Amino acid sequence: MTATLGRPPAARKGRAAVLIVAILSVAIVLYAVPAYLVPDVDSRVGIREDVPFHLPFLVVHAATAGIALLVGPFQFFASIRGNHPKVHRILGRTYLLAGVLPASLSGIVVAFLTTAGPIPMATFVLLDVWWFYSALRAYRAVRARDFASHQEWMLRNFAATFAAVNLRVYLGLFIALQLPLLDGYYGGDFEPLFDTAYTSAVVSSIVLNVVFMEIYLRRKRNRSNVVVSTAEA
Repeated sequence: MTATLGRPPAARKGRAAVLIVAILSVAIVLYAVPAYLVPDVDSRVGIREDVPFHLPFLVVHAATAGIALLVGPFQFFASIRGNHPKVHRILGRTYLLAGVLPASLSGIVVAFLTTAGPIPMATFVLLDVWWFYSALRAYRAVRARDFASHQEWMLRNFAATFAAVNLRVYLGLFIALQLPLLDGYYGGDFEPLFDTAYTSAVVSSIVLNVVFMEIYLRRKRNRSNVVVSTAEA
């Protein structure tokens, strides 16, 4: 009786997942973004000294990506969408126009200038292109009042945004997994160990997020089709 009258279990799980994502997103913004906004950022991040505009583009990318990560999760709170549609629209515009749009375009420049190597460079470029494209599809869908398609493209887009969180998680994990190899395989040199962990974290965070979201959306569509078929029967 309680389950019938209360919030459905799937809805409770969905709300808990969104809350966890929001907490992690805010935590990463507070932890990571300030490091790109301080005067000695070039000592913390690999900056191409032969390219004067590398640092300005990196700062713009970090600041606007932080806006996207900070605002993004709150678009998926059902209570905001249902009870405060005007707030939802403001959040969406802020996320896309002040966050994803400048972050993805500046991110393409930053990706091509990265000092992390060719694999992270190619992966980041593909991510930023996908980030921009999925945002454009989400915007076109909502303008056409195709809200189901809009929601799907926004989920795909935020999966790309959330890669910034998973990147930090995977980086720590891959560093920890390789520490037993530091003295033997890496000869006590931490730098190549970090480079391997970073490359693995970049690829994993992006690929796994995109794949996970496509699987989630397919299963969601399949469940909807089953409900519709059952109702029609």
